Amino acid sequence: MVTAYYPAEIAHALRERWVQTEGSPLPEHAVLTQFLSIIYQASLLREEARPVECHVVLATSAQLTAAPGPLATGPHVVAFGTPRPWNEQEIRRLSPAVARPATLLAVRQTEAGELVLWGLLVTDMPWDRLPGSPAPTAEEVPPVLVVHVQGPGLLTCYCGATRVLTLRAGRIDGHGFLQFPTAWSRGRFGEMVAANPQLGPAELNLIAMLGHHVQRRAVARVRAGGHGGLLVFVPPGAVAELLAPGGLLRPKYPTQELGREGRCSQLIHAIIARQQALGDVSWPYYQQARDPELRALAVALDHFADLMADLMAVDGALVLTQNLEIVGFGVEIRAPHIALDHVHRALDLEGEHLQAELADQGGTRHRAAYRLCAAAPACLAVAVSQDGGVQLVHQNAGRIIFWSQLA
Repeated sequence: MVTAYYPAEIAHALRERWVQTEGSPLPEHAVLTQFLSIIYQASLLREEARPVECHVVLATSAQLTAAPGPLATGPHVVAFGTPRPWNEQEIRRLSPAVARPATLLAVRQTEAGELVLWGLLVTDMPWDRLPGSPAPTAEEVPPVLVVHVQGPGLLTCYCGATRVLTLRAGRIDGHGFLQFPTAWSRGRFGEMVAANPQLGPAELNLIAMLGHHVQRRAVARVRAGGHGGLLVFVPPGAVAELLAPGGLLRPKYPTQELGREGRCSQLIHAIIARQQALGDVSWPYYQQARDPELRALAVALDHFADLMADLMAVDGALVLTQNLEIVGFGVEIRAPHIALDHVHRALDLEGEHLQAELADQGGTRHRAAYRLCAAAPACLAVAVSQDGGVQLVHQNAGRIIFWSQLA
């Protein structure tokens, strides 16, 4: 049975997750419910044929101006001469003025316990950052509640710049952060490492984190687009066989990245080299670093992930090597000879506890992923549904195993 979440339940779920953050205290349950209820109702409206999309911050002027930072990059707070009532129609009317991700409606609680819309917050930071993107400093982002209205019933709640939960189609996605099951990825992305035997444990860990970040960002972009997609990883040595006439993969748009190695590998190696020069080869340093060269490399890596998401929007699968080199897109998976009655849902990250399910319960993308992994055990697949659900699929010991996440 699927449970639908609405404002009162969202408020409760948000408070449960908020205690794991270092955020400013949330208001009492009734006030928090009212705050979220108005935002939820506004998300269902349209302003001159456009759906309402905006960001809202629950904070006082003192909280927003406590640590302004440098004049050129500090927040710009604009207070209304008279606070406006907090209701869905005010959000609808003001939404065109706060369409940019860095501009937010500011709401506070009065001494009488009522909520009022008191101004605007303008920052240099886009509040719709994807998980894993380089983080802003604490001075740039106060640890207050921010809600991103993305569409009808689609809300993302942040503590500062950190995602706390996402409401999508009445369901809560947690922090929306894709986890990679150990059993799914173990030993599958080693080519980049094998080409650099001199790398130490810190470098190897950073390679893994950067590779995961690219995949997470691409999947997040596909989910945000609402169109679904299929991502397939194949061993580099198996590309020729899989794409040969009569092979399992038939790309409408076969591709070949020019240069000694793929773009993603080049960027990851450049990031590692730069962090070695800066004296800290770690994932937290990558996220927090202010070095201009490292920032530029991070932006380029995000652009590669965005390209992956764009290619996944084309009908068919996007196929990459497990070294993250683009092989082709619009790929048809041809495995009609594979008879598959059951697949197995993994109940833990290691895939040790499984639950058998009928193979035909999934959609077309999912069944294609199952058949491919059954016919080519070394392949991996990530199937994204139109409703935002994500399945990671592989074969182990003759069984097709999938991990279902996010939806």
